Amino acid sequence: MSRFILLTGTFEAQLLMPHLGQLGHDIDVVHVESYDGLNEMIISHPHQTRLLAFCSAVIVPSRLLNHLPGPSYNIHPGPPNYPGRHPESWGAYDGAARFGATLHEMAPRVDEGAIIDVEWTDIPPNSGQTGVGLVAFRAALRVFARWADRLLHDTAPLPRSSHVWSGRKTTHAQLEAMCRVTPDIDVTEFERRRRAFAEQAGSRMSVELHGREFYYTAAGVP
Repeated sequence: MSRFILLTGTFEAQLLMPHLGQLGHDIDVVHVESYDGLNEMIISHPHQTRLLAFCSAVIVPSRLLNHLPGPSYNIHPGPPNYPGRHPESWGAYDGAARFGATLHEMAPRVDEGAIIDVEWTDIPPNSGQTGVGLVAFRAALRVFARWADRLLHDTAPLPRSSHVWSGRKTTHAQLEAMCRVTPDIDVTEFERRRRAFAEQAGSRMSVELHGREFYYTAAGVP
């Protein structure tokens, strides 16, 4: 490979780019965060380029994947039985005892590509959205460390594992629906949803009363 594209956020790139730079000193390693940046990078230099998405919400369409010479890869911050968006929230809601991260080939449909590797780890009891998300992120980092050298230097596709996707593929709209509660919700279900879907700063739940909508906002958010 002569170019390696890392599709991820700014915080994640600060952790991953130095390691990629050390491993691939002879490779042009670039970081992009958005669809527009990715599109520009792929169209300008499609040959001998490999793409890795790391915990990114950007959906890469077939049009871009088909420009690249071999499989592109994604590290999903959830195990194969939690495909889709916000896996940490659904894991917390279900009270999952184990969680992890999945390295897989990108496919035209999100979280359906062949699985390369899965990192599993136990979840501390009563973990919410934040705790499960931290477990998943640490697992994703371990998967990245395990495969970074081969992702950079192997021109052949990575070996596929026997793991398969399962479970319901979740969407952002489904998370938003869980955050809209009714006045008659019992305290147990309210707390279960709060911990799973509205524990992190920036998230909120809402209820409509007498024609007006009221919001519960996570602590520490103005």
